[in-house]
Amino acid sequence: MSQDTLRIGVVGGGMFFDDIIGPALRDFQRGGFAGALTSIGMSHFAPRTAAIKVEFAAIGTRTRKKGTADAIRNDFLNEFPDADLTSHYGDTVWREMIADRNLDILVVAGPDDMHHTAIIDALEAGLHVITEKPMCLHTAEADAVVAAAERAGRIVAVDMHKRYDPFIRDMMTNSLPAYNRIHRVRAVLEEPLEVATETFAWVERSNPFAYVGCHWLDVIGHYMDVKPRAIYATGEKMLLENWDRYRYEIAILRGQNPDDAKRHDKIHAWDSLNVNITYDNGMRGDFNNTWINPADFEGAVNQELEVYGVLGRGLVDQQDRGFREAVTGAGSRTKNPTFGGRIRNMGHHAELFGYGKASLAAGLLAIARVKFLREPAQGLAGSYPEAASQRSVTMVIEAATRVAELNYEHFQERGVAPVTAALT
Repeated sequence: MSQDTLRIGVVGGGMFFDDIIGPALRDFQRGGFAGALTSIGMSHFAPRTAAIKVEFAAIGTRTRKKGTADAIRNDFLNEFPDADLTSHYGDTVWREMIADRNLDILVVAGPDDMHHTAIIDALEAGLHVITEKPMCLHTAEADAVVAAAERAGRIVAVDMHKRYDPFIRDMMTNSLPAYNRIHRVRAVLEEPLEVATETFAWVERSNPFAYVGCHWLDVIGHYMDVKPRAIYATGEKMLLENWDRYRYEIAILRGQNPDDAKRHDKIHAWDSLNVNITYDNGMRGDFNNTWINPADFEGAVNQELEVYGVLGRGLVDQQDRGFREAVTGAGSRTKNPTFGGRIRNMGHHAELFGYGKASLAAGLLAIARVKFLREPAQGLAGSYPEAASQRSVTMVIEAATRVAELNYEHFQERGVAPVTAALT
């Protein structure tokens, strides 16, 4: 095996693989990752990493019934017929991949609640890891990941791609100082209803704050260097808990057959979570997250980050990025190609660009610096979303989930929601 090759195995073949991970791996297989480094401000590493090859070596999914891993492999081999790519299945499919495929990196892109086990297994086998967010759902799991990474001297890079959103990054680096002392941030990330009712089968084991609110927790912690100290959280369970009834009304309003819905029963999951955080500098953070946005909403998601300072304020709103279109039969939509746009390469393949790919490149660069440039992993903190930076994110997710659950129970019984939590 060539010394300058990174062999990658991916666990998970769902929506995010189709949208970002798969297309990015095609680009990296064709030309490495050095060309993507300018999007993360690391182009000075391009000369030293330009010769590093990337090989997509294994894809694993849980069940063979759908044949997802085989379909991904076959599609990839259509473009790269000489690729050494195998498909695997199983509840702990990564173990077979690690044992059989001589991997350097495991990309963990499965359900939120399985990340921890796959990450630990990979680290103990000597692999580096790139994992989808959130890294974990429980603080004890995050502590175990951080400790395992330190013992192994390996990279655990978390795909917190909102760090690399050029609009967010510009506001949080270039504009923030002009606002003077920041006293409040308001963060919104709302996913479409299909995420909770069709795309993911595991929504009952997570929640919308863990799933997407973690992005804003990471952005605020990374760019503002603040620590959460207290939490108040509430949530709603109206639509999904009554999905057996509302699916009829929604389908009829949209001119669809209710029986075509993927889920027919009640879905025991949060519609939304609303989290208020007090930070160690006295700043307040208000986070609003849902995964029940109507299919008729103008954008794929609704994202807003607003920062309030003594001398100024800034707002990044995805619907105001400037690209709106209306197509007969498809309605009016806003698009965000800065996340996962496509460039047609002289009429041949479509190359991915945007901060979705940039985040993966950040993880690959960190791994390459350790594996090939012989830099110590602990010296790279802050240059990518490392495991240790995600401990406070995980702590907030766990605390907010518990506080929201208790407040929901109190409200059902007494009509009040009095529970808060202090973080240490």
